[in-house]
Formats: sequence, C-alpha cells, structure tokens
Amino acid sequence: MMSSFGERYPRHWTQEEGFRLIRLVLVDMDHALGTRDGRPLDRQTIAQLHQVLHAGIRLAPMSARGRADALALLGGDESCLQNAVLRNGAELVADGMVLPTRATTRADGARELMRRLDVGRDEVLVLGGATADAELLSAVPASVATTDASKAAWEAAKSHLKGLHEGGVAQLCQDVADAAEWGEEPAFLRAAEAADSGVRAEFGATPQQAAGKGHAGLFMFLGIVVVVAGFVLYLSNTFPSIAGMMVLTVGLLVGVALFYMGLTQRRDARKARKAARRGE
Repeated sequence: MMSSFGERYPRHWTQEEGFRLIRLVLVDMDHALGTRDGRPLDRQTIAQLHQVLHAGIRLAPMSARGRADALALLGGDESCLQNAVLRNGAELVADGMVLPTRATTRADGARELMRRLDVGRDEVLVLGGATADAELLSAVPASVATTDASKAAWEAAKSHLKGLHEGGVAQLCQDVADAAEWGEEPAFLRAAEAADSGVRAEFGATPQQAAGKGHAGLFMFLGIVVVVAGFVLYLSNTFPSIAGMMVLTVGLLVGVALFYMGLTQRRDARKARKAARRGE
C-alpha cells in the first residue's frame, strides 16, 4: 500500500514512461552530513553540495533546527539554504522565502516544499539519516541512507552508501551532478533497477557500466561507418534524388544513434574503472 505521503502527493510520471531526472535533493544535516555535534560543515562538504547546485538541481537541507542554526552549520552559505525543511517540517524555505506551514513531520514538510516547487516524488532524491526521515525515505523511489544513519532510516531507504567521512556523500553528489549534465538517471538508481526485485542496491554497484566496456568502440566505429556509407551512396547517385535523400537521412539517424550508444558505454566504463581504482 502506498504511504500517506505518496497518496497526498501525485507522481508526475511513472518509471515505465521514462527514466527519472532528479530535480530536488533533500538531505539530512545531522546524520548524513554529520552536524549532530554542532560543528559546522567543512569546506569540502559544502563544495560537494555546490556540485549539486551547479548542476541546476535544487538542494534542500533537512534539520530539527531552525533557519539561523542551520545557516550557521552551513558556514553562513546562503546558497545552500535557498530551500529547506527545518524544525522537522514546521518551518520551510522555498526559493529563498521562509514560509509558514502546518506540517508536523519532515515528510509533511517535504511534501509541502515539493508542492510549492512543483517537483514530483519521482523527481526527488532523499539522502536521509535521522529517524525522522524514515517515513520520507520509504515514500519516495529514490531514497538513500548512509552508514551513519539511524536503524529506522537505514531500513526505510531503498539504497545505501558509505558515510560522509568514507566518501559516500561526495560520490553521491558527483553522481547526481554527472547525471544531470548527461540528462540521465544517477548511476545508483540504474543499479537499483537492474538488481533483482526486493534486493536493495549498495551505492557504487553499477553493472551497466561494466557490461558496456567491451562494445563501446565497436558501436562508435559502426556509427561512423553507417554515416559515411550513407554519404557515399547519396553522392554516388546510386538512387534517385528522393530515395537517395531518404537513405542519407536514415544513415545519419542510425549512425548517430550507434555512435552515441558507444560514447555512453565508453563513459560508463571509464566511471567504473575510476570507482574500482578508488576501491569502491
């Protein structure tokens, strides 16, 4: 049965209609970003959050604290607090504006923020860690918990990753930013969808990347051959003008598609090799 969160917020589109593009990242500050002890985030972590922002994706920290305290923990960086779910949902920030809300839980607060930003639950990534995140983690398709998470958050999340100091958050931010640049799903979502039903993905396991390694060059070569062949046939006047134009058009479409397929597999294989070298 769909959670109350899902029932009250309509999905913009389903997985069958296409892959998910992340437009909003909701991130727990205390567990996922490690601010439980009251120490501000270091510059490296803030730079990782900026990767998400620079990719054109909204970032919304979540905390039991109010805006002033959350801003202090973010080192005074206003750009990281343009959207937020604060006081466990009782205080919202949407596009820089502090808004009144009647929400009493983080899930309710997140739902209200998503409504105001016109973001569907298939377009949001939740990086949770606190027990207060459990309802939200279980309600959205793209939910991740770190090894620093509470037991409730860990069990509710669809995917898992290493903790902040083990590089998990940095890897996730990079993956989400890269996916936005290429107009595709983040790697951990593709890995989760490729896994057997009921098996939760560990972040970093990307079977699609490894599978494409041996065929990338072949697809790129075939793409070039098809395009060149189309031009040769067109210029040789082998076919009447209209038929020749059709052959050229089909050749261009097929060739470009093959070349792009090879380019994508080559890029994914390169990512997999980098991850392997990092020991992930």
